[in-house]
Amino acid sequence: MDFIAQTILPYILIYKYWALFVLTFLSSLAIPIPAGTLLIASSAFASQGYFNFFIILLVAIVASIIGDNICYWVIRIYGRRVFDRFAFTRKIMNSENSLLIQKKMQQQPGFVVFISRFEAIATLSVNALCAISEVPYRKYLLFEILGSVGYVAFYGTLGYVFGDSWEAVNKLIGNFSIIVFIILIGSGLLFWKRMIKKLKKEEGFFN
Repeated sequence: MDFIAQTILPYILIYKYWALFVLTFLSSLAIPIPAGTLLIASSAFASQGYFNFFIILLVAIVASIIGDNICYWVIRIYGRRVFDRFAFTRKIMNSENSLLIQKKMQQQPGFVVFISRFEAIATLSVNALCAISEVPYRKYLLFEILGSVGYVAFYGTLGYVFGDSWEAVNKLIGNFSIIVFIILIGSGLLFWKRMIKKLKKEEGFFN
């Protein structure tokens, strides 16, 4: 929190919406910038009259969508070529389980894309998975936009409502998000394990 307050937040106060746009955009490209914290802080400043709250939301939504889409297309165009250069990653990408997951993502990416927008690591991972799986772009874009709007509205509203107490709220969310992330990892592994088993049955892999 000290690093953010001393190094990043001053840029938000000085350069305002441009700084928020650039930092949120870079965060979407896997640069380790805590976009959620910046959004909460910016919205808290808006509640104190420093910014326009609705412009804050619009800027963050547009920056997030642009960054995620660039990430999607870069991995979709170049990702498989890069993975195929290395035996380890090529083996993983072409494994039976991986191909089944990719097929499932092509068919039903909606919920996974939407919910992943609320956690930075999950967002990047799902963007990569959608790109590698060649999820139809219109499907990806629809749920990516819905997820980005939901994520920005959630964090922005928290910052605006709690105002002066945003740092305490952000710390609480940070601690809570770690727990949620661990739960999501465990639940995700269990979900995909069951899903793979189901898909194998549907594909006739079992005798």
